[in-house]
Amino acid sequence: MLYSELSKRQQAYVDAIIAEAPALGVDVNKKEFSRAELRQVSMAFKGKKWIPNWITHDQSRRSDRGVFMIPEVMDAAPTAVQPGQETEGDGLADAAPMHSEETAPAVEVLEVSV
Repeated sequence: MLYSELSKRQQAYVDAIIAEAPALGVDVNKKEFSRAELRQVSMAFKGKKWIPNWITHDQSRRSDRGVFMIPEVMDAAPTAVQPGQETEGDGLADAAPMHSEETAPAVEVLEVSV
């Protein structure tokens, strides 16, 4: 199924996976998600651990025990560059470093006695 074929509620959950997953350490560049990953997304999205029934009760979405196929995530997610891959003309090779020794902020260390 494509992202555009999902209902608004289903699209909202897929959008939540895309938005919340990076902060939770979940890779969105895949089609299969574990129950644990989806529970983390649900907690961040709705404050409840329940995974939507349209995922858990659809036998065609089950890949393995506790693993569900949600290919719509890859369909809707912006393409990300994998580590080790480079895109032509991204300009990163020519960019100046963010901080140098001259521009790095000074850090003052304070000693606190207990």
